[in-house]
Amino acid sequence: MNAIWTVMVLMAITSLVKAWGIYHTGHPGTDTKCERLSVSFCRGLGYNLTSMPNFMGHENQLQAERGLTALMPLVHYNCSRHLKIFLCAVFAPVCSENVAIPACKPLCLSVRRACEPALTSFTLPWPNMLDCDRFPDSGTLCVQPPPEEALSETLSPAVPAIQQQWPVQSLQPVQLPAATNHHHQCPSHFIQTPDIDIISCVPRCGADAYYRAEDKRFAERWMIGWAWLCFLSTLFTLLTFWVDPSRFRYPERPIVFLALCYNLLSLAFIIRGAVGSENLSCASQRDGPSYVPVHDGLRSIPCTIWWLARYYLTLVSTVWWTILCGCWLLSARHEWSSEALHNIARYLHATAWGLPILLTAGTLISRNIVADELTGLCQISDEAALWLEVLPHAAFLLLGCVFACLAGGALVRVRRAVRSAGRSATKLERLMTRLGIFALLYALPALGTLACTVHESHVKPRWRTLALLAALDCRATENCVPGPVYSAAGLEVALLRLFLSLVIGVTAGMWVWSGKTCRAWSRLLAAPSKPSRPLNIDANQHIDYNMFRGLKPESVAVA
Repeated sequence: MNAIWTVMVLMAITSLVKAWGIYHTGHPGTDTKCERLSVSFCRGLGYNLTSMPNFMGHENQLQAERGLTALMPLVHYNCSRHLKIFLCAVFAPVCSENVAIPACKPLCLSVRRACEPALTSFTLPWPNMLDCDRFPDSGTLCVQPPPEEALSETLSPAVPAIQQQWPVQSLQPVQLPAATNHHHQCPSHFIQTPDIDIISCVPRCGADAYYRAEDKRFAERWMIGWAWLCFLSTLFTLLTFWVDPSRFRYPERPIVFLALCYNLLSLAFIIRGAVGSENLSCASQRDGPSYVPVHDGLRSIPCTIWWLARYYLTLVSTVWWTILCGCWLLSARHEWSSEALHNIARYLHATAWGLPILLTAGTLISRNIVADELTGLCQISDEAALWLEVLPHAAFLLLGCVFACLAGGALVRVRRAVRSAGRSATKLERLMTRLGIFALLYALPALGTLACTVHESHVKPRWRTLALLAALDCRATENCVPGPVYSAAGLEVALLRLFLSLVIGVTAGMWVWSGKTCRAWSRLLAAPSKPSRPLNIDANQHIDYNMFRGLKPESVAVA
């Protein structure tokens, strides 16, 4: 439950940031006209007239209702019994005789005292934009915090006069402190993007909004270094298959296509390093270029193409992993021969290359593509990562692990049968060791990548909220240098996710790390004058496959 409340409070604070403008905008004054209240959240509080623009800078009640809808999680958190009255006094203020009545300072202090401890427990500051010192004192025309009896009366169906429902100090009207009209503008390192919200800010390209410049440089070098290592490792695997294709018969053949996927994926990361982050993941906005925001990824063609390649290749590699484990299972438990698996290869290819196309098209239609400032890469947005990225990869990974465990159990039974027959099981044990190590070298990094993605999808919105809050507060503070003031606590997780997503390609070449590979390359590089030695189609490998296909005790006895 604590995690649920945490998410709800974070959503509320984010919406407060989006509704920025309470002290940096004009405000309702005596010239405003009263209009009928249409904000559903504030109905039943004893008044039916309000005025716009309100004290949050909303121009109409539709904008005010959008802001209040985003604040519903904070209302459900129920940190203050005066929260609803306070929010309505700010978003849909009471209008009496064409005068908008703001919230009093004691009402703000009451809400702050009740809600700030909950925010502090989540290391969230109380926003400067809601500084209670800027609300009018009790000696002016403003909304006071009602006593408990009055609060219970406001929930009744009756609609008495406004003076009975809302404790209002009826002196002279008050004007909130005037300030510059910047409520529709973002901080200097951010750019406003078109959105249904009142304000939507994304990092400006070429500026340091969420991360420091040295963090971004290190992340780029880290990513490019592992991409080159993955490229060289998978390239060696592919060349080894070209030199001696007979070593990669089914059920081992999917390893080649797994290496091909990571070879192309590492090439995409290398291309990102060559073209730079801004050429790939930036889009033009009204006030300049910014990193591609959520639901706007299709505006940047390079961003869309790179994301399609990365998402598709990652899904294909996961499907090939599942097929590889399934082939091992068919060969070990159901005694499918290499020829039998080769006969269904067309169906395996159709599944591995065709199914991810459907999943990729579905995510493309959802338009949940966003650019990351740290890496300059285009990826699924944090809000949709659980459904569009974690769920399909986890499903295929789990299915492959089930297949691998069943195949391992079948091999253990074969080993027991071989040893009970008095035969040597050394080669079978060596094969089992290689299969187990290869499976772990794929499954563990893939599982770690999914864990990092889940962690970032929950934590990154909080980082962005803190960074934007700090930037907004910096605008209201003298001698404040704009830039990221909060440490990027998720930097290590992001770097770990990059490493785990590329190290799979490095370890995929483990299957060719053997003496047979050295002999195959030596035959290729041998002098032409030497008579070519006829290739032995791996008699040892035939023995491995016979054992791998699951010898039963009665077949061993016959042998």
